[in-house]
Amino acid sequence: MSKKPGEEGRAVTLEELVARAEELKEYAGALQSALNTYLTQYAELQLVLDTLRNLPQGETQIYVLLNRLGSAMVPAVVKDGWDRNVIVNLGLNYYAKASREQGVSLLEKRLQAVKRIVDKLQRDYKSVVEEYSYIQQILSQVFAQLQSRQAGSTGGESGSR
Repeated sequence: MSKKPGEEGRAVTLEELVARAEELKEYAGALQSALNTYLTQYAELQLVLDTLRNLPQGETQIYVLLNRLGSAMVPAVVKDGWDRNVIVNLGLNYYAKASREQGVSLLEKRLQAVKRIVDKLQRDYKSVVEEYSYIQQILSQVFAQLQSRQAGSTGGESGSR
């Protein structure tokens, strides 16, 4: 809403302000949804990285979740040499066999990429919310002025009778 150099000032109608507020509200909702998706992705990647880093060498028994909600688990045996046979999702349903170190490196790069996206979405969301709040303040002031004018004109009429 601030003027840029060389930008002429122009009157904005109430309808335009209301439309912009609605547009910003919808955009903020879309940004919040995307942000939640990427935050979930970030948390899951961090969990995978921590697990991959901390899984002991050699044969060990673990429990594997059957779904994200943790509704059920099954026991599994991780065989000796697993750290040379990590399967990493490269995206678009492509997978690669890698060592633990290579897998950690790939996942760290993906985590950094997701973090950059989260940071950008957070900045965008903050900017949208600030503009929305500014427009809401203007609309509240206009509404208060209209109410005081109506109260003044109504009060003046009843006093002259």
